[in-house]
Amino acid sequence: MSPTRWVLPRALSLSLLAAVIAAGTASAQYYDPALRALDLSTGQVARSPRLLGMGGLSLVIPDRDNQTNLWDFGGIPVGLASDDSTSSLDVRPGTHSLSSARVLPLGLERQNLAARSTVLNSEAVYRNRETGSVFGVVGDLSGLRWDQPYSNDIERRQGLLHPEFMAVLGGKLPRFFDKHVAWAANLRFRNEHVEEQYRSIIRNAAGDWIGLGGTQLDPPSEFTPTDTRSNSSAYGFSTAYSMGKTTSLALGIEHEQNRIKGTNELARSTSEVTEDRPYWIGQASLVGHFGKGFEYGVTGTGRLSDSEQDYRFTTSAGVGGIALTGRGNLLTREEKASDMQARFRWMPGKAVLSGSVVTAAHKITIDPPNANDATSLNRFINTAFNRDGADSLALPDSIGHVVSRRWAFGFGGGASYPIGRNMVGVEYHWARDAREASTSGVGPRRIAWDVRAGLERPLGKGLAARLGYQFRNVDEDDYLTGNEYTANAFTLGLGYQPTGTRWSFESGYRVEFRNQDFEDPNDEHQSRQNLAMQLHWSF
Repeated sequence: MSPTRWVLPRALSLSLLAAVIAAGTASAQYYDPALRALDLSTGQVARSPRLLGMGGLSLVIPDRDNQTNLWDFGGIPVGLASDDSTSSLDVRPGTHSLSSARVLPLGLERQNLAARSTVLNSEAVYRNRETGSVFGVVGDLSGLRWDQPYSNDIERRQGLLHPEFMAVLGGKLPRFFDKHVAWAANLRFRNEHVEEQYRSIIRNAAGDWIGLGGTQLDPPSEFTPTDTRSNSSAYGFSTAYSMGKTTSLALGIEHEQNRIKGTNELARSTSEVTEDRPYWIGQASLVGHFGKGFEYGVTGTGRLSDSEQDYRFTTSAGVGGIALTGRGNLLTREEKASDMQARFRWMPGKAVLSGSVVTAAHKITIDPPNANDATSLNRFINTAFNRDGADSLALPDSIGHVVSRRWAFGFGGGASYPIGRNMVGVEYHWARDAREASTSGVGPRRIAWDVRAGLERPLGKGLAARLGYQFRNVDEDDYLTGNEYTANAFTLGLGYQPTGTRWSFESGYRVEFRNQDFEDPNDEHQSRQNLAMQLHWSF
């Protein structure tokens, strides 16, 4: 088997391990990193089925749900009031799926990854145009399940539930700033649940298959959590200042508290890892336009976190034996992260020219407990290893000093132009995501680029059809060979808004076929599908 054959499952495993131990984000501890590792995220067109159906064009097509403003672009709560001129209700159901398999000798297949996500997002916003006040609720009831081989005979099955709710209340200051200053306060709640199972891989005459009803097995380690819950609550405040009619500057701050608990309960042992992980999140956004033909936006976010993880463990030592127990400090964790995005859009006449730049930096430092701490996991491991009469234990590695870093950079650009009744557009995107850690060294460094093209054509009163195409090139690790892939994706969509009504319906569908771009006797092929819909109502 090629040493890079499992590059996608391994990348996903590392992503989730980082989320549990080290790398959680402030937006979602597990769900967003898992979608990105699976390459199922639809990125900047996640809120717009219309653009998904047009080949994923995210820069060159003016769209109601992908504007260069403080909400669609900046994602800052104070921008919710100016996102539309009326009150609105949006419901966005959808689903994503992934299947990956390789061809074994004699024509058999071995499935090495399978995933499916269900999505239900909603936004309900009341806007008072006279006073500038706003009240909105944003909800997310998404879920995800993915299966991957753990060994030749065992698969690891993981399921994730991701309910999230945010309420925003805001308005304008009328007295001292002549309604140029807007404010918003927000509350956010999230509960994420990751459940992990180990099952036997099903074998039949056609090959090896995961995701089926294999026999459930005990996990390979008593220490590694198999059931993880993250309960989060956050409160924040943001404000925006309108500099004339062309430019808006917004600043926001949010405090998020995450209570993370991972457990592993077996017949003869129980382990638990807990952590209170706070985040301070700061954000700044600047959006505006020059004249009627040039608009721009710049937004940046910084995150800080400092926390400790504790452990509890107990296991039976056999009949008549004294149980082995331990509890205390597992590690200390410090996280610093920042990201920035800039976009411009120029509309000289009928044409639209657009470009964007994205950067991100992330540093996490893990330190063991003090060497004199008698309750630390490192001391407990030594005690368990030297204990007479104890059963053989799958002991974890001792905790050491670890620094992990991530640098990401990307850019894109394109153009669109109306040809008769049709709107056509093309874009190019390039991205690099590099990682390193003091324990594992430099890498992986993922490099991906794609070319997108899309078409929209009216079919009659209120009806429009869309088509699109993407060609992608993905190198999962630029430092190694044998993990390069090419992909062809096809998209289609349909939009409908009856004349004289305030409601509309949008849908978009994308299917991608990905194949290896290197020589290997075991050919690997992958397929991904994204389906998104939206029901919008203005009132």
